[in-house]
Order: sequence, then structure tokens, then C-alpha cells
Amino acid sequence: MTTRGRRTVVVIVAIALGQLLGCAPAAAPVPTPTPAFASEEEAFAAAEEVYRAYNDAVNARSNGTEGADPQRYLTGLALEGDIDTQNLLSSSELHVSGVAVVEAFFGESADIDGDFPTMTGIVCMDVSNVSLINKSGADVTPLERGQKVEQRVVFVGAGDALRISNESMVDGSTC
Repeated sequence: MTTRGRRTVVVIVAIALGQLLGCAPAAAPVPTPTPAFASEEEAFAAAEEVYRAYNDAVNARSNGTEGADPQRYLTGLALEGDIDTQNLLSSSELHVSGVAVVEAFFGESADIDGDFPTMTGIVCMDVSNVSLINKSGADVTPLERGQKVEQRVVFVGAGDALRISNESMVDGSTC
């Protein structure tokens, strides 16, 4: 048998063996999922950082800084709420002025083991310098609004980003 004939036989045998043995490409190794956060403390620190950046963006938007976009920190109900609030302010010819200050952040709960980590925290805000202004420039801030605001904030992770998904007022004395 010639060299060329031997190569042909080898190729045919290899193909036949592959079909008989169910030859398939080796399966790619499945990566082991790693948690987004190594600890609850790390998760709460990241959540606080996101909330402080969000608050800075809200303050910038309220004070007319071009390009300020607090909505990039929001998702779900929080995003819907912000859109609704901006629409209500616009239709009522009102705007917010002043600076809200995050005084404290307390981690409340965290689920950091899944693909989509979630955290809940309490944010203590000083809103004493924030006013609601009408089209005439008059301060129409409700008198019953306190100087301090306490909110429960829910954060969700998606990919490498952490977003605020819900925010609600808290009646309590954590702050």
C-alpha cells in the first residue's frame, strides 16, 4: 500500500471511530460562580457608595447641573417613581432646590450568595436645606416635612452594577 493509501485509510478509520464512539468536542469547563461580594460588610459598603453617588446626582439635578442623571443609579420601582416625580414636578410647575445630605447608612439585610445580590439599608438624610419652589419662586415646602428623613432602600445587583430598586419612607428612630 502506498503512503497516500495509508493516509486515506487512517483518515477513514479515524472518522469511523469518531462516529462509533460519539466523539464530541471536549466540554468547556463550567466556571464556578463567585459571589459579587466577599462579605455583607463589603456589600453594604458598596450599597452606601451607590446611594451617596445617587444623592450627589439628585442634588446636581435639583440645582440645574447640566448632564446630572440620577436615574442611572435606579431600576424598577425606584426608576418609575423618579420618572413620575419629575413629570409631576414639571406639570405642577415646581422644582426642587437645595442640597440633601446623607448623614448615615445602616445595612439591614443582604443576600449576596446568588447571581443577583440584594441588600436593604436604612439611609438617614438631612433635608433641612431642600425646598420645593413654585413658578413664582415661592417656597411651598410642606410644613409637616421634617428636617430629617429616614428611608429604607433596596439595592439589586445585575452584572457588575448595583442599582437602587426601591425606596420608601420609614417611621422609626434609627437615625
